[in-house]
Amino acid sequence: MDEMRERIVAAAKRHRQRCSEFVRELISIPSQSRNEEALAVHVRREMLRMGYPSAEIDRFGNVIGRVGEGRTRIIYDAHIDTGGIGDRSLWRFDPYAGEMKAGKVFGHGAANNKGGLAAIVHAGAIIQELDLASDTTVFVIGSIQHEDCEGLAYKALFDVEKLYPHFVVLSMPTGMRIARGQRGRVELQVTLRGQPVHASDPDKGFNAIYGIAKIVEGVQALTKRLPTDKFLGRSTITVTHIECDSSGPNNLPEACRITIDRRLVPSEHRKKVLAQVRDLCKGTRAKIEVVQFDKPSYRGLRLPIEKFFPTWMLPENHPLIESAENAYKSVFKKKPAVDRWTTSTAGVYTMGMAKVPTIGFGPSEEAFSGPINDHVRIDDLERTMAFYASLPGYLPDTEPIKIPRRRR
Repeated sequence: MDEMRERIVAAAKRHRQRCSEFVRELISIPSQSRNEEALAVHVRREMLRMGYPSAEIDRFGNVIGRVGEGRTRIIYDAHIDTGGIGDRSLWRFDPYAGEMKAGKVFGHGAANNKGGLAAIVHAGAIIQELDLASDTTVFVIGSIQHEDCEGLAYKALFDVEKLYPHFVVLSMPTGMRIARGQRGRVELQVTLRGQPVHASDPDKGFNAIYGIAKIVEGVQALTKRLPTDKFLGRSTITVTHIECDSSGPNNLPEACRITIDRRLVPSEHRKKVLAQVRDLCKGTRAKIEVVQFDKPSYRGLRLPIEKFFPTWMLPENHPLIESAENAYKSVFKKKPAVDRWTTSTAGVYTMGMAKVPTIGFGPSEEAFSGPINDHVRIDDLERTMAFYASLPGYLPDTEPIKIPRRRR
């Protein structure tokens, strides 16, 4: 095993330069959600260039690379899309230049998730080079539309493509800790209709903005009363968007609506979450609904889904975590930290809905995303490549996959 470790570590070192260059290339190609096609093509091209036996783009638009043909099936995932850059003046560096400085690559999406994407693509190449997947099929997935709707890509992979694994490893940033869970998330929309009259005589109507403002105050107050989970942290609620419908600046609005982001801990369920928001809207005619997402991918495929994503946690003693710990110790000669995410990941679908054992391990930190400090360390790219390449050798024995019925 020590000899194999040395071969893996040496291979990761050989891939270090090209992997960091690949991160720069990924950053240079804008890939906002539902506009990922150019990047998907580039990722597939890199897989084929690196010797993948198979690399395709599925009907939804995900990139699917495959290495090995063994019984145990594992997915390494990175989402290839980003959000927008927002106010460009806030960026300390060109968001699309992929600036390399002080052992780091800076740019939009470097931390979340293009650093992880480069690492899993090159780890797949190492697995192929060193024949590390004799008993394993490794799927390297560049998933799309995460920023719009986390986990939606796996509705396509599992339900449309019938690509169903034994295990999933997400490369979202974890600071090279093993992540085994996250809080759930629900996206709610509250709409309050007004009584539009001319602004010169507002008392004759009802101003929906004033009504919504009281609900917003209630949301802010509710935060202090929400529960905390010992492992996942505290649940939260916040308003993320507000808009109104108005015929003009001299008329009261016809309606006002807010979007609420609610993060959930295990003790919270759907009925309770909706009841809390209804209580905030008492005495109004506000309409409360869970947001339904049905925007098409860049390939035109629609997969409607409700944005109510469950909390998930893999038990500390799960065989996948034990395998990850052993792989980590073999590469780094020390015990890993096991943690959780603050943000939301595709695990809400892979583990939360589909019950596929899922962990996370990625370069960079959650806090590094954004215009001030979006970067990935090149040393971390090398280290994570070595971990990903080692993991197949430590996976537990598995039974043949049984494809479940399609989830709706």
